[in-house]
Amino acid sequence: MRRLKTLLWLESRRSWVWAVALVGSLAFWAWGLNQVGAEGVAERFGIRVGLLGLAAALGALALCFMIGRIRSETRQGQYQILLLTPPSGYVHITARFAFALSIGILYAVAIGGLAWWSATRAGVRFDAASVLQLVLVCPLYGVGVFLVPLLSWTLLLMVFVSAYRVSGTGWIPGTVMVLGTPFLVHWYTAGLARLAFALPGWQLFGGVWLLLQQSSVGDQMDLSTGGIVLPQVPLWGMLLVSLALLFLAGRIWQEVEG
Repeated sequence: MRRLKTLLWLESRRSWVWAVALVGSLAFWAWGLNQVGAEGVAERFGIRVGLLGLAAALGALALCFMIGRIRSETRQGQYQILLLTPPSGYVHITARFAFALSIGILYAVAIGGLAWWSATRAGVRFDAASVLQLVLVCPLYGVGVFLVPLLSWTLLLMVFVSAYRVSGTGWIPGTVMVLGTPFLVHWYTAGLARLAFALPGWQLFGGVWLLLQQSSVGDQMDLSTGGIVLPQVPLWGMLLVSLALLFLAGRIWQEVEG
């Protein structure tokens, strides 16, 4: 545990600029949401959802660049030094992943807060349960389904490529992994889609729809769906894949260290 804490501290020292810049970018996205002036509730809602989706995508990309700096560390000789340190490869991978994931969760929850702020400014009323669902449940679900496997894949890719640096052929396995990933993702997500309704989903925002139907905002929007259902299978499936990717990354680190 002490080694993990030390590596987390080291990771925070190396990546604090990335973390501050990413969290600070939320001010820009809040400004952008405030500038939306389209006519009609539905149009403003669509533009703001698009902006928040773009913010989430760029944030995930920034976290991947932050967590994938093993490659640059290899060129500068830092990776070799890390390989000789007492903590195992699994501890190194856990520390890098945990730090990036904590920043990602903070960023995702903040985006959920921006979505709530934007919706309330548009006249949508929320009950307490719907606020928690928008600010916590949906961001954490998105982190589990999208960000966690993306960070795990990035870590595995960088460790995999760096393991071949000595022979100078790191670009070959890296290219094979990048090109093969879409086929594996298609095969895996197709299986998850078939199992998506095997477990009951989580019903969200039922209270918001009831409040919308009683307001003038509801007259301008289609409320026929009556809520949102988050399926459980994609979440558990992606978390399982992420654990496997992290295990492989730690195992490769162990082999190179040995």
